[in-house]
Amino acid sequence: MKRKACYILPYLVFGASFLLPATAFTQTQPSQSGVSINHVQINRVRDSVRIAFDFNFDNLQLRSNRSLVLQPFFKGDGGDQWLPAVEVMGRRRYLYYLRNDLLSYAEKPYRVIKTGKDIQRQLPYAISLPYEPWMENASLYLGEDECGCGQVINMKQHPLAVADIAWHPALAYLTPKVETVKSRQLSGHAYLDFPVNKTEINPDYRRNPEELAKICATIDSVRSDNDVRIVQIHIKGYASPEGSYSSNARLAEGRTNALKQYLIDRYALADTLFNIAFEPEDWQGFRKYVETSNLPDKEEIIQLIDSNEDIDVKERQIRARYPQSYRTLLEDCYPALRHSDYRIDYVIRGFNVDEAKQLIHTRPQNLSLNEMFAVAQTYQPGSDDFKYVFDVAVRLYPDSEVANLNAACALLEQGLTEQAKPYLAKSGNTPQAANARGVALLLQHRYDEAQLLFEQALQGGVTEAKANLQILGKN
Repeated sequence: MKRKACYILPYLVFGASFLLPATAFTQTQPSQSGVSINHVQINRVRDSVRIAFDFNFDNLQLRSNRSLVLQPFFKGDGGDQWLPAVEVMGRRRYLYYLRNDLLSYAEKPYRVIKTGKDIQRQLPYAISLPYEPWMENASLYLGEDECGCGQVINMKQHPLAVADIAWHPALAYLTPKVETVKSRQLSGHAYLDFPVNKTEINPDYRRNPEELAKICATIDSVRSDNDVRIVQIHIKGYASPEGSYSSNARLAEGRTNALKQYLIDRYALADTLFNIAFEPEDWQGFRKYVETSNLPDKEEIIQLIDSNEDIDVKERQIRARYPQSYRTLLEDCYPALRHSDYRIDYVIRGFNVDEAKQLIHTRPQNLSLNEMFAVAQTYQPGSDDFKYVFDVAVRLYPDSEVANLNAACALLEQGLTEQAKPYLAKSGNTPQAANARGVALLLQHRYDEAQLLFEQALQGGVTEAKANLQILGKN
C-alpha cells in the first residue's frame, strides 16, 4: 500500500549557525496530533550532511485505527529530498500492520512505533545524506500525514530549521611587522656620452637628453611627493676596458663627478647628499657580455679575462689575438660598459588608517605592509575590498612571505583555490601557512592531507586549525 503524494507549503524559517545546531525552534509547538520536535542539528562533515533531531510524543493524540506518518523533507534552491518517515500507529492499526506482512503506509519507514502506555516518548532521528550544493541553506520541514486505511485525511507541515552547511574554513592571517623607519630606494642605469677624453657633460650631446631625463624622472618622482624625504643619492661611474687603466680611472672619476655636479646645479642639492664611487673599467660587465655572446673566440677571451695578467696587458692581448672579435666588442659591448649606476635612498612618513585607505588606491608604494594590513582590517573578510588590499600588498612586496600568505588567505576566503596556489608556494613554513595550505586541500576535498596540515598548525598554536578540524569531524 503506497502513500499518496503530499504537497509541501512554504513556511518562514530562520538561519542556522555553522557547525552548531541549526537555528530552529527549541521545541516546536505541538501539532494537532500533539507531536513536537526538539534539538534540530544539521551539520556537514566532509562529503556528508547529517540531519538529527528528536521526536517528542508526550502529547500525542492518535485514534486506535489510525496511522500518523511523520515525513521529514529537505528542500533547497535547486533540489530537494524526502527523508525516511517515522510512522506512528494506533493499536488496531499496528495489529493490522503485523498481520499483513509488514504493510505500512510509509515506504521504507525509518521506524514504526505503536501508541500506548509503553510508547517511546523521545525518539532520536538521525540520517546522513551525500552532500550536494543545493543543501547549503536548505530548509528542513516536516510533513505530517494523518491517515486511515491508506487515505490521507490531513496534512500538517512544521518548519524546523534552515541549514547553513556551507564551509567557512578559518584562516590565520599574519600581522606584518611595524616599520619604525620606512626606508625605500629607487635605482637605474644611465649611459651618458662624452667626447673622447672629456669629462664635461653636454646635455645635448648624442643620447644625453634621454639618459639625463631618466635620472631626473627618478629624482622628480621622489621630490614631488610631500610624504617623502631624500636621504642620499649614490652614483657609481664605470668606463670600458679600451685604453690604459690610469686614463680610464681619470675619466670614470671625472665623469661621475660631472654627473653629481649636474644634479646639484639642476636641483640645488647639497653636496653632502651624494655618495660617489667609480670603477675605471667594468670587467665584470665585460665578462658577462662575452659569456653570453656568439663570438667565435669567446672561450679564449674568457680565459684571458680570468687570468692574473695586468689589466692593460689583458686588454692588449685580446685586441691583438682576436681582431675580428675585438671589433665586435668595440661596437656592441664597450659602449654599454660606459655607464653610471644611480640609487636614491629616501624615507616615507607613517600614515594613519584613514590616510592609508586613500593611498591604497593612489600611491600604494608609500604604504608599509603593516599599514596595508590595517586598511584590510576595516573591510569584511572575503569582500572584494578586503581581497584588493592583499592583492596590492603582494604585488608591491612579491618576496614577502607574510604578503604571500595573506594574499593566499584572502583568495581562499572566496574559495579561489587555484589562484591562491602560487602565493601559498611562497608563504614560508609557519603554522599559519600550514593552516592555509590545509584549507586549500580541504576545498579540493583532499581531506586526509588537509587534516595532517591542520594538526600541524594546531600544534604550532594556530587556534583556527581547531575549527577546521571540526569541519572534518575531528574534535
